Amino acid sequence: MISIQSSEEIGAEAKNYYVLVYKSGSSQSECAYKSIEKAAEKTGIAIFAADVNKTRAVHKPLGVSAAPTLVKVAEGKPVKHIKGCQSEGFYETLFEGKEFTSFSGSAGGDGQSVLMYTTPTCTYCNSLKTYLNEQKVPFTEIDVSKDHQAAQEMAQRSGQQGVPQTVIDGQVVIGFDRNKINQLLNLE
Repeated sequence: MISIQSSEEIGAEAKNYYVLVYKSGSSQSECAYKSIEKAAEKTGIAIFAADVNKTRAVHKPLGVSAAPTLVKVAEGKPVKHIKGCQSEGFYETLFEGKEFTSFSGSAGGDGQSVLMYTTPTCTYCNSLKTYLNEQKVPFTEIDVSKDHQAAQEMAQRSGQQGVPQTVIDGQVVIGFDRNKINQLLNLE
């Protein structure tokens, strides 16, 4: 992580990069910082980090209104905001370029990030996956029966170990709560 206090420190020649806007002392920010730092080390991606306790010069140009938020910048412009703390695996997928960057059709047109924690034997997980596929909502799935670190992160984030757990733009939905999922994804 490369600590910055203004966007000028990134340099005008940099066109594609990530910036984490976080607030030191906040548990959500500390969680995001640690997960992003580990994922960045594994993938070899350099991440800029700006602590809002030390600077206010970074978040406004990036369109950030809450910390923590990871911002993907492409061609010098912010193109994706990921709020809250996600799992290390989620960030690895993002940094490797395997994430879904937008939704097709009318569903979820805001380009929300959807992460689902599942197990292969969970019937509600399978029902939720079917529902999201029918709605043409792409998602990243993490099988917590095979990824024990992700299972711990999931339980830490929500305080619960049951699946499915879906994280939509940093907000956790426990179980297959169709109404809550529809609301967060702007589905009808």
